[in-house]
Amino acid sequence: MARATHLEPTLAVTTVAVLLAVAAGVPAGRTALVGVAVLAGQAAIGWCNDWLDADRDRAVGRTDKPVVQGVLTPGLLRNATVAAVAVAVGTSLALGLVPGLLLLVLVASGLAYDAGLKRTALSPLPYLTGFGALPAGVVAAAPGAPAAPWWLV
Repeated sequence: MARATHLEPTLAVTTVAVLLAVAAGVPAGRTALVGVAVLAGQAAIGWCNDWLDADRDRAVGRTDKPVVQGVLTPGLLRNATVAAVAVAVGTSLALGLVPGLLLLVLVASGLAYDAGLKRTALSPLPYLTGFGALPAGVVAAAPGAPAAPWWLV
């Protein structure tokens, strides 16, 4: 399951979010929530990608993919995606409406990319919206829900 999350980018994005939370003065408990929310969202995006691309990955012989290797099934990845989205929604919104919704823009952007935007001229849009919303959501989790500086978004 870990490999299907696209582990390296998932851990990189989560680490950046946690470090940004610490730098923004987000209290420890809320920083942990940021970490769980971002990790769950990134896992959902990775699992969704491998679930939705299973047939394509098989057709082109992507032997690096756990579904192609027969280690995981698309159904398991679908269920894991749904569960991870539920965790991401719950932990994001536990941070408050503004930071929660901003963090969920990252998740929704990644899922939209997986669902088909990646094969269109709009493929950069989820990256712009998602990675713009990430620092805004993390900073908004700090006391007083401050806005992130424009250059960070």
